[in-house]
Amino acid sequence: MAKIFRTETLNLGGNLRLESSTAGSFEIKSADGSTTHMSRASIDSDISSLQAVDVTNESDLSVDVSSLQAGITDEANTRSTKDANLDSDISSLQAVDVTNESDLSVDVSSLQAGITDEANTRSTKDANLDSDISSLQAVDVTNESDLSVDVSSLHAQDVANESDLSVDISSLHAQDQGNDVVAKSVSQSSAAEDSGAISFGRTFDSTPAIVAVLKSTNASDPIIACMVTAVSTTECTISFADALPSANYTVEIFASVAD
Repeated sequence: MAKIFRTETLNLGGNLRLESSTAGSFEIKSADGSTTHMSRASIDSDISSLQAVDVTNESDLSVDVSSLQAGITDEANTRSTKDANLDSDISSLQAVDVTNESDLSVDVSSLQAGITDEANTRSTKDANLDSDISSLQAVDVTNESDLSVDVSSLHAQDVANESDLSVDISSLHAQDQGNDVVAKSVSQSSAAEDSGAISFGRTFDSTPAIVAVLKSTNASDPIIACMVTAVSTTECTISFADALPSANYTVEIFASVAD
């Protein structure tokens, strides 16, 4: 058998030193032996620490697995209970839905009957309204015809009255030429409230009596009252009940000394 070389210290390339101080042990140190990088003792210590940690982790893992299994069982039981409750709720909702659908059918039928009644009522009302409108139109045509006749009659009467008045004034004016009287016709402006001073064109011996008439050339103008508000031997003033609405009006006066 070859002889095995034996030494307690081995220099490795001047960088590391391998030493063995006791049987079965070794140390790897720096070249000068001041720093120990690795040894049999440090390796054994690391292995023991890893084994202790592994035992602890395995125990924790067993606890976690047991807890997880218990949680899964609880979750399964909870899901089973929820599924049963959900099935019960679905059955209840289905029963309620059937009831609601039945009630809805009844309500729809009632609404349809109501709509039909309302349509019939509206149809009756529309027919009555059409009849009323036709009756009113017939009455309106009759009234309009009567009104046209009345207006024509009034207009004819107004023309006759105006003609008679003109004849009367003309007659008075003709008589004025030989009597102690004055007859005058004076045009008025729109919005006038009185005639202003109307001169007689002469001087009476005493204050004359005055007769005044306010007339319009347009039969559509309103009738407005007038009154003698001032008189002297040479002139008079006629005031109107309202301001004149147009320039169609004329004041006719007749002045005469009383006997």
